[in-house]
Amino acid sequence: MGEQGRVGYVVPVDAVTPREAVDLARLAEQAGFTGTMAVDTFQPWLPSLGQAPNVWPLLGAMAEHTVSDFGVGMAAAGTRMHPAAIAQAAATLGALHPGRHWVSLGGGEAIHEHVTGGYWPEAPERISRLFESVDIVKRLFSSAITERDVRYEGQRFRLESSRLWTMPTPAPQVLVATSGPVTARRAGRQADGLLAVAVQPQQAAQVLERFREGAREVGKDPATMPAWLHLNVSWAASDTEAERNVVERYPMAAMRFARGDLRSPQVVEQIAKLVRPEDFAGRLPVSADPAVHLAEIRAYLDLGYDRVFVHNVGANQVAFLEAFSRDVLPHLS
Repeated sequence: MGEQGRVGYVVPVDAVTPREAVDLARLAEQAGFTGTMAVDTFQPWLPSLGQAPNVWPLLGAMAEHTVSDFGVGMAAAGTRMHPAAIAQAAATLGALHPGRHWVSLGGGEAIHEHVTGGYWPEAPERISRLFESVDIVKRLFSSAITERDVRYEGQRFRLESSRLWTMPTPAPQVLVATSGPVTARRAGRQADGLLAVAVQPQQAAQVLERFREGAREVGKDPATMPAWLHLNVSWAASDTEAERNVVERYPMAAMRFARGDLRSPQVVEQIAKLVRPEDFAGRLPVSADPAVHLAEIRAYLDLGYDRVFVHNVGANQVAFLEAFSRDVLPHLS
């Protein structure tokens, strides 16, 4: 695909109704974005955002109104979703839409995962749990294709002898979502691809290189593996509006600490009162100038990422799609 076809759209599922999310996915594809991502959430990051639908039926509805690929961003296995449940949901979407669905798994964040009351582990344990879930999902996919049962007895998950009975061929690709180079290296060894999240260019280059190293260590060719990036931006018709959008709707980008342990939108709202517009400098592009966003996207493509999925933090989603369709995507051709 050309560079224009390497830019996907992140539907802001925690800020729009499910029906609006479906409409935005359709409009994004019409605007020239290729590929749709929706993040797995149980709560919005801020009470003012107001939505948190179940991502799996939402993806199914989006897929019925689009033709390009689609997937879940940063699904986390734990007490809320067992890896077997994630595998079954992904396999069903893959069977409904052959060759179009993929899934990315992450370490999880407490705001979404603590709701079932399980112990919320430290970061190293979350990473171990992530890769155990990758192993289970991939085993379930491969055993279903060969029509064999599979069982699993791990440190964090159990799976009694069974299989997925609805399964597409080929299986959905399983990516690991991470911002850490150590996790990226392990993703190269164990997963099908990489989704870099919350990284700036220098960090993004290191994450990509470690992913490639991990792939080569086990005899895989990283050139054949997806290496994608999730990019937050704040675009608006004026710089003032773009700054206001990011302060009011995405203050998490300015928080210079790991936010994975925060447990409620109300807590995030209180911390956000300390955030100032200048705190976002270098964290994400905040501008009305399409050239700023074009340069940011191109920088990641030039690093070697195959695709960039763009998430605009404002409520101005339709205007954003129109502006990028007119002033950004054509210039990536």
